[in-house]
Amino acid sequence: MSGRGGNRGSGGGPQKRGQAPRGGGQRGGGDANRGDGNFRGGRGDQASGQGGGRGRGDGGFRGGRGDQSGGQGDSRGRGDGGFGGGRDRGRGNRGGFGGPPGVGQNAQMASHGPPPEDLVEAGIYQPGNLPAPDPQVTAAENAMVQATRGRMFETTVTEKQKDGDRVDVTESMPGRSSYGTKGRSITLRTNYLKLNTAYDGVDPSIPEVTLHKYNVSILHAESKKDKNDKEPGLSKPRMRRLVKAILENDKFKNKLVVTDYAQIIVTTEPIDLGPDGRWADSLVLPPENPVQDRPESETRKSLPDIVDQGRKRNTVKFGVQFDGSYSPRHMLDYLRSTSTGADYSGRNNLIQLLNIVMVRRPQDHVEVVKVGQNKFYAFGGHPACQYQTLGGNIQALRGYFASVRPAIGRLLLNLNVTSGAFYQSMPLLQLGIEGADARQLSRHEAFLRMVKVDAFYKKDNPTPEKPNFTKIKTIVGFAPGATKKNPLHGPRFGDATQIKFRFEDRSVQPPNTQIVSVYDYFRTHHGITLKFPRVPVLNVGTKTDPQWLPLELCTIRPGQPYRRMLDGEQTTAMLGFAARPPNANALSITGTAAKRGKGLGLFSLAVDGVNNVQTRAGKPFGVTVGTEMITVPGRILSAPRIKYGKQEIQTKFGSWNCANQRFVTTGAFAKWQVLVINHGNKSALRSDRDTLVNNFAGALRGYGIEMGTREPTQEVKVTYLANIANREDNDKVLRGAFNKASEKGVRMLFIILPAVETWLYSRIKFHLDTKLGIHSICAVGSKFERDKNQGMFFGNLALKFNIKGGGVCHAVSGVLAQKPLERDENSTMLVGIDVTHPSPGSTEGAPSIAGIVASVDKHLYQWPGSIRSQTGRKEMVSALKEMVVERLECWQKFNNRQLPKKIVIYRDGVSEGQYPLVLRHELSAFHQAFEQVYKGQEWPKVAIIVVGKRHHTRFYPTNAADADQRSANPLPGTVVDRGIAGKILHEFWLQAHQGLQGTARPAHYVVIKDDIGFGADALEQLTHHLCYMFNRAPKAVSICPPAYYADLLCERGRAYLYSTLQENVGSDDGSYNPANAEWTDGVHANLKDSTWYI
Repeated sequence: MSGRGGNRGSGGGPQKRGQAPRGGGQRGGGDANRGDGNFRGGRGDQASGQGGGRGRGDGGFRGGRGDQSGGQGDSRGRGDGGFGGGRDRGRGNRGGFGGPPGVGQNAQMASHGPPPEDLVEAGIYQPGNLPAPDPQVTAAENAMVQATRGRMFETTVTEKQKDGDRVDVTESMPGRSSYGTKGRSITLRTNYLKLNTAYDGVDPSIPEVTLHKYNVSILHAESKKDKNDKEPGLSKPRMRRLVKAILENDKFKNKLVVTDYAQIIVTTEPIDLGPDGRWADSLVLPPENPVQDRPESETRKSLPDIVDQGRKRNTVKFGVQFDGSYSPRHMLDYLRSTSTGADYSGRNNLIQLLNIVMVRRPQDHVEVVKVGQNKFYAFGGHPACQYQTLGGNIQALRGYFASVRPAIGRLLLNLNVTSGAFYQSMPLLQLGIEGADARQLSRHEAFLRMVKVDAFYKKDNPTPEKPNFTKIKTIVGFAPGATKKNPLHGPRFGDATQIKFRFEDRSVQPPNTQIVSVYDYFRTHHGITLKFPRVPVLNVGTKTDPQWLPLELCTIRPGQPYRRMLDGEQTTAMLGFAARPPNANALSITGTAAKRGKGLGLFSLAVDGVNNVQTRAGKPFGVTVGTEMITVPGRILSAPRIKYGKQEIQTKFGSWNCANQRFVTTGAFAKWQVLVINHGNKSALRSDRDTLVNNFAGALRGYGIEMGTREPTQEVKVTYLANIANREDNDKVLRGAFNKASEKGVRMLFIILPAVETWLYSRIKFHLDTKLGIHSICAVGSKFERDKNQGMFFGNLALKFNIKGGGVCHAVSGVLAQKPLERDENSTMLVGIDVTHPSPGSTEGAPSIAGIVASVDKHLYQWPGSIRSQTGRKEMVSALKEMVVERLECWQKFNNRQLPKKIVIYRDGVSEGQYPLVLRHELSAFHQAFEQVYKGQEWPKVAIIVVGKRHHTRFYPTNAADADQRSANPLPGTVVDRGIAGKILHEFWLQAHQGLQGTARPAHYVVIKDDIGFGADALEQLTHHLCYMFNRAPKAVSICPPAYYADLLCERGRAYLYSTLQENVGSDDGSYNPANAEWTDGVHANLKDSTWYI
């Protein structure tokens, strides 16, 4: 079988069995923040005790290991003539507490002079190959903005209702009023390729093609039904088999056809479906794995009843219906028109069809798996396969994302590198299940649930009449244990000798019903004597109607995504694999003329040594793709000056030095205490506890924080944190310590932890935030007591103490004193909103968590918030009206009962198709809150900006002067609003932070409501300056603080529901019940008006 047990690492050639392959790439930052494998990466911009980091900066950046799994890449990024890295030498500047004073000019400039010669010649900048941004596109943008300024444009999306019905939602959004002009102009490459059609005049060999869309629907199927859908449905693998069978019909023979194997079929000429354009029929689904040459005696006799019954469920009635014809010509006419009345109603459908066309090659490949929205991962023997083991039988795969995007005057293909976690293909016996105890077996069961395996029926004595064969099965779990309904199921985790079932033996007449063990069944009816009969058997049927399969026959199929949370070591390894410098990702995407990238190869856009390769891809469907990244104009915005006390500090490369600075205003706690938590016999601190605590208290006083009385230090011991069975005892220990602190009136508890442990941290925050109302700050003992950089570490802790004590650490001069906010500097509220959803491994029915934060004054440093749980997977905030009322009432407390006159909302986490839903539901909730709170007063003016960080747009400097010399990422303050933006809405991409490691990801901002009247420069400047106001680190952050804080608030809610969201612990029936939940909303009254969640 292809891909089984592969042993090649992504960077180092063949490896020995059991040896983890070396990963290519560097740790942290950029694209490592979010993967497809449900691991939560570090943000890369949180205060970590090391400020801006050491860097090794004078000499550019280190190249990736190369793109060949055999380890033949350019270890220092040289070679191939483009996108290479140079050797790095010397030392970069350090930011944060304890570093040397920050210096530099107001406009960001490159550090330490010119890069080494080899970086210039073989660098990401590609000297001599720098096409200017398309002047025709720039002219079209300038003309279009004249038409969109001051106008509203309707957008319609379809919304699914609770009863399963779908309704159209139409809302109006403001057109772009201007393009930005502030900052130093630069040229950037971006990971977009130009789509060419017959209507561009670029390539006369491209045929003029109209694409015809056909929808496939299930009219009847005895299969599982979507709980929220009236229509019956099939699983994705069964739907794929159905569509493949439909395409074998004579109607589609000798036709150019492409499909998404889910719902849509695309052709280049009409299909005759009958007079009404609809074809209804039925067919028997082909098996997932047709068994080769199995005789009748094997296929129809001696089988359990449930197997035979399963075959009868495979008859499916389906419908295929014509759904319109769409031409790229009409789309391009729309994109090139400067008339506001121009429209093309089929634009969304055409983009959908082009996306299906562009991914046809990986979609059809047996060694490529699609995960999520247009992300494709090669595995096994595919030439684009790159992987690294992560430990725990999980591996990381490198994949590629592709999406067609409309821009002014042209169509583009966004192509990017992505990473995901996958199960390793291996025999199940190698997992260590044999001899495992009940607790270990429970973990194995959770790990294997819904995993597909190849079951190899290797007979003792195979014959031509009774050969060996393989079947594909999906694991439901181990034996659940006998019940009154199913007394034959045997014990929990029963083995092949203990689990029995009833079946009808048709090899004799009349048929004979028998009760037989799994062991005897396989020996008698399959001729297989199990070598490990005492290993638990697998259930590959359903919970109510199980089918039993011996574990020793099974091997995990390759290419299956791992959808649960990664542990700490796996996350670290994943970050190391995913975080790659820009040159490595650029080489992977497009490569160079001498050596094409694996991204182009995966989609058959360019392959070394193969001419006219795009005839295999989109060309027969009327599109080709350029193989070079396009260039776009950008600008580098000037950084703001940072105020401490009476002094102002100049930032440098997105960070600054806070040493010996006094906070703007200092926080205060009347009474505080230190709590040391030891683990078993291991102390959290090796050094003298009291000396350390006294030194730390002195450091806090040095920053001016008024800490008040310190109660005597508490010490407690927890045991076996990894063992779920010990949770209640450990929780009791924690509650006892917290209650003692509460009884003494402690308002701040500084907790020293034995190690990073998620459950422990979650319980600390749950009890102190929601039950007792005591502020808390945690630090790992080993970091707290280390001599190296201790002052820096204490300084970063001081930031948190000051914030939670109500202080202001630093300020950005006049951030709200610019147009159009200058007249309402003291009455402008900034708001952040986010919703976080349960992970795939969460308890069934687990909730989503919605959070809203809001500023309380012009300093923009305190951000109290409201938090609620709500129906899982629902993105629109359910209780938003009540939460907005809470924020407005909090503003009144801080502002002498006055209310804000302007409200700027940064809404995180919604997709382009949800913009009208935000206006329909969430803006309406704001209006309802205004009615309640403002009463007869004039309502505030509102602007809503959607913040996107899970997109795939990346930028690459084309000049050394515009790049960070340590990483070759764009400099902090780089902004782009031309070249790739849409036709109507005001949107821009801003990289405010310094991308030290990995490929920096800019934040994407889209204006969907603007009563305030922001111009492009004003909004870009405001957002950029806000990124310097994150209150727990002396550096600019990647997304503006309102959205960042809302995300942190939602993460705190995840801590309150840790067992439900992380450990699949629910009610007795295994599902989430809000009536029995420990927490559903809010925090203790003592904390609700503070920034408790930082």
